[in-house]
Amino acid sequence: MKLKTLSLAMLNVWAASSLLAVQSAHAETQPNTQTAQANVLNAITVSASPIHDHEIFEVPSQIDSLNGTDKALKDSGSLGEMLDHIPGVNNMSAGTQSGKPVIRGLTGNRVKVLSNGQTTDYQAYGTRHLPNVDPYLAERIEVIRGPQSVLYGSEAMGGVVNVIQAPIPYGQDASGEFASELNTNNGETMFGAKVGAGSEKFGITAGVSTRKADNFSVPNVDSSEGATPTSALSDKPLFVGEVPFTNFENRSANIGVGFQDDWGNVELRYTQWVSKQNYLGIEADSPTSEYEALGTGQKLQNDEMQLKAELFLDNDWVLKPSWTRTKNLREASHDLPFETMAEDKGTEEYLDLLVERDDYKLAIEHPKVGDFEGEIGFEVTEKQQTLRSGHLTPSADVSKRAVYLFEEADYDKWLIQFGARYDWHSVNAPINDANEHFIDELQLFDETNNERDFKIATGSLGGTYRFNSNWSLAANLATGFRAPSIFDLYAGGEHGGVQAYQIGNPDLKEETSINTDLSLRWQTNNTQMVATVYQNWIDNYIYLVNTGFYRAKEGAPSEGERVDASAPGAIVEMQAEQTNALIRGFELSVYQRFNTQWSADLALEIIDGQDTSNNRDLPLIPANNLAINGHYQFADYQELHNQKLSLGVKLVASQDAAGLYEPFSQFDNLPIGTGSTDGYAVWNASYVTDVKFDKQTLQLGVKVQNLFDTAYVDFLNTYKGLTLNPGRNVQLTARMKF
Repeated sequence: MKLKTLSLAMLNVWAASSLLAVQSAHAETQPNTQTAQANVLNAITVSASPIHDHEIFEVPSQIDSLNGTDKALKDSGSLGEMLDHIPGVNNMSAGTQSGKPVIRGLTGNRVKVLSNGQTTDYQAYGTRHLPNVDPYLAERIEVIRGPQSVLYGSEAMGGVVNVIQAPIPYGQDASGEFASELNTNNGETMFGAKVGAGSEKFGITAGVSTRKADNFSVPNVDSSEGATPTSALSDKPLFVGEVPFTNFENRSANIGVGFQDDWGNVELRYTQWVSKQNYLGIEADSPTSEYEALGTGQKLQNDEMQLKAELFLDNDWVLKPSWTRTKNLREASHDLPFETMAEDKGTEEYLDLLVERDDYKLAIEHPKVGDFEGEIGFEVTEKQQTLRSGHLTPSADVSKRAVYLFEEADYDKWLIQFGARYDWHSVNAPINDANEHFIDELQLFDETNNERDFKIATGSLGGTYRFNSNWSLAANLATGFRAPSIFDLYAGGEHGGVQAYQIGNPDLKEETSINTDLSLRWQTNNTQMVATVYQNWIDNYIYLVNTGFYRAKEGAPSEGERVDASAPGAIVEMQAEQTNALIRGFELSVYQRFNTQWSADLALEIIDGQDTSNNRDLPLIPANNLAINGHYQFADYQELHNQKLSLGVKLVASQDAAGLYEPFSQFDNLPIGTGSTDGYAVWNASYVTDVKFDKQTLQLGVKVQNLFDTAYVDFLNTYKGLTLNPGRNVQLTARMKF
């Protein structure tokens, strides 16, 4: 990180801290204004404990919750974009359509995305594969930073994102909302609706949304337009202005019904999510031909059914069975946009991948035994992946078994949580004709390594000590794990979305980690401060390395074979390898209400990731960053209520690519784009208000992203070799509650 950027960041932290110290005594004398932002101080979390709801400041884990007006203003089709204001959370983006959360330097299969507490399966092996959830249909989103393997099993090494739909509205009259959104940068529109009603024993809730966008635009700066594979090296983007093949269409709907009585309750939910996306790639017909845009189309569909119950037994025991059925379909073309990709269906250039998964869980919550109460759980997962065409990853099965224990005790000043878990995890790629490409052509696996078994024990211990009503100290020690995925072990083909030929490694071991973090927290009626330091040691960290070779893409001469970098259809070859890693960092968040009108918040992240086996930087580590926002709350005026105007800036440091094993690092040695990125500052502004009618409330919002149309490239932008981050966008939102 450049010294200038770091100095600026620390100067702002010092200034904000000084202002906080000066204002806090005065702020304590002000009335506790009940605004949407102030309510964040007392947000309730359910994701860190299966037996109790807690305030965020109480639990040992580092948790943030997004709900209410704040969530409405941040709603987006990109889950990563919605959450990147949280310290320690960043967005791995592909333009405006696709963004998945990066938590403390980990993402993909190391961050578990949950739907109502249940595991999702979105084939997260690619840097651009977005979670198959619609944030609009959620009531709130909870983010836990740090390993959560004890409660959530494999893939929760970095943390958990729980996308929680509205509860079943027992005993409530019919209510809901209509929502609309317009974005000027890419013409993106969203329309949605939610509704719910219930009697004393029965309730129903439902929602629907559609989101559609054209290509996004970036600032018109100098470009490398006209470059060929043999042109001189340049870090200028290839595409400026409107960026081709970045349009998308999404739709989603859900319905939930529930019944409750003295014996307990039972709920059934069904959600369908469908997305059509284009991803931008490039091609050149020869070493002296100009690079041209290439569209890679993708169609995704995820159907999810959840059935769960709580059965009240004698002596305060609770039985909690659940079943989740997921059907995930991924169709993708290597060189056709989604509008015409059906032309390739059934061919080797058309990826058609079906994943069907069943998750069963039986948990038993027990009353206090001594000072502790807790839950014992048993989990079973059966997953079948079927490759119907294409060559990226084979047909294979995954079986999981797990048993866990979680206990909690609440003393006068202490909240103690501990847990333990044991997992059995099996992956099997059958030796059959369907997998002929991987067995005979690539010779990637055979009868000796087509089945892998993993057995892993994990544990956690955390505690919060409350010095008084304002100060607390929280500490955690937890282990995490991730069993290698089907893709990690047995991939072998062209990955069209990232224009790479990816190869698995059947000899991979399971990833394991030991994480410690320490958090100092301060909370008053008007102030919230959390400062956290952490270290995460990861053994057998799996990464994709650029091997230095190139292969001919499907349909090109010498298809699938190693070729020269300048050959027609040449794409980089990447293979899964392992090392040991250490990720450590510091996170600071401050919220201060100065009086009934003025408030401010600050979020700082400093992070470092090291490949300790090879003494080098770790790939995909976010740049250090600092965000500062100021807010002004207007007095109510006639029908206008809860008016808030916000202005903020995010400062991000420069970041160098970690070498050949950094995804997209090849652009540092190409005549277009860059794998390493410079520091930048981006300003944003927003205004939100409620318009009160007799029986309805209309919530209106306007948000300006990239206020000054700054030309910049974020390090986690997966288009950074081709173009910039999006330019100025004005977002208009309207929600009518009834």
